[in-house]
Amino acid sequence: MSETDEKLQKGIIELEKGNDKKAFGYFKDVFKDRQERLLKKVQDNPKSPTLMLDALYMIHALVWLRVAEAGKERGRALELMGQAVGTVEAARTALGPLVSGLAQWAQEKNIKAVYNKARGLLAATTDLEDMAKKALEAQRKMK
Repeated sequence: MSETDEKLQKGIIELEKGNDKKAFGYFKDVFKDRQERLLKKVQDNPKSPTLMLDALYMIHALVWLRVAEAGKERGRALELMGQAVGTVEAARTALGPLVSGLAQWAQEKNIKAVYNKARGLLAATTDLEDMAKKALEAQRKMK
């Protein structure tokens, strides 16, 4: 597990504990790391078919960042949770078909690592969207 993935896990654990401020710090680091990684990969190989995987990883980090920020800034929680839901919905709509196509291509070419990452990211996107929508609905009921 990479250092960035460890930070993501720590952020999720802190979020579950109710330590939104600490979780926000972890998620902010994860987002910045993934953003820098994506930009570097684009510069190094702008035609790489796996760039969309890195873009989806970065978007996941942004969604987690918004969720933690909503817990940290209670006055803007509804707005921030709405942003989180909108972000993950846009990612699923825009990148979902591309990542599915990449998974199919990787399966045809027998590139298991890319296939597994793509399928895992699609499943994680669905789970993240469900979680964000439930959190948004809970936030609406609190208002």
